[in-house]
Amino acid sequence: MPRTAGVLTLRRVPAHTFGLSMSVDPVPAALVGRLVLGEGLGAWEWAGIAAVVTANAVNMAARRA
Repeated sequence: MPRTAGVLTLRRVPAHTFGLSMSVDPVPAALVGRLVLGEGLGAWEWAGIAAVVTANAVNMAARRA
């Protein structure tokens, strides 16, 4: 089901916007893992997620300029 939703979304939004939304997916997954499963990420894992999201956001901003 999630893959189908992704494909349907990709047909309706620009590819770079879709890429940013996909790069943010680990954030809610990590939060749900913490709240539901009691598992957490370390500082390096959060830094990695932040780096990917930031890189995609900068890329989107550069495309608009």
